[in-house]
Amino acid sequence: MNQPFNDQPIEELVKQSLSQDGTVLDLHIKYIGDEGLRFLAEQDDLKNVREINLERNEITDKGLRALAESRVLTSLEVLHLHRNGIGDEGARVLAGSANFSHLKSLNLWKNKVGAEGARALSESLFLSELKRLDLAQNQIGAEGAQALSESMTLTGLEYLDIFGNGLNEETQESIKKTEAFSKIQDIIM
Repeated sequence: MNQPFNDQPIEELVKQSLSQDGTVLDLHIKYIGDEGLRFLAEQDDLKNVREINLERNEITDKGLRALAESRVLTSLEVLHLHRNGIGDEGARVLAGSANFSHLKSLNLWKNKVGAEGARALSESLFLSELKRLDLAQNQIGAEGAQALSESMTLTGLEYLDIFGNGLNEETQESIKKTEAFSKIQDIIM
C-alpha cells in the first residue's frame, strides 16, 4: 500500500496512530484504502478503540462493509469518514450494522451519499444515539434531506450539517421546522 504520504506498512501506521490508552486511532490522510480498513477490522488489539479518524483514505462502500462486519471494532462512538468514496451502499451498510449502535458522531462530509443513503441513515434502528451528523457536500438533495427530517430514530441529533446538497429555500425552511429535529442546536444548510 505505497501511496502518496504513506510509504509505511499498515501495521506501522497503526502503532504510530493509536493513542496511548488505545481508544483513539487517527489515520487521517494515510491512504489505507479498503484493504487497510479490512486489516483494521480484524485486529484484536484495537478492541478498545472508540474513535477512528479515516479522513481521506480512499475508502469505498466495499471497505466500509469490513468495518460494519468487524467482530473487534464494535463500540465506536466517533467515526470520521470524510473525503472518501462512500455512496448510498456504504450508507446502507452503516445504517444496518449493530457495530455502529454506540455512535454519537458520524462525519460523512464530501462523499457520494445520495437520497437513498440519507433515507437508510434516517431509518436506521442502530443510529439512534447519534448527536452529530455531517453530510455536507454529498448528493442527498431535497428527497434525502426530507427523509432525515422525518426520521423517527435521529431525534437526538444536536448538530446536523447538510450544506452543499442542493437544497432550495423551501426545503431548508421545512427542515428547520420539523419536530424530529427539536434537539438540534446547530443546523447548517
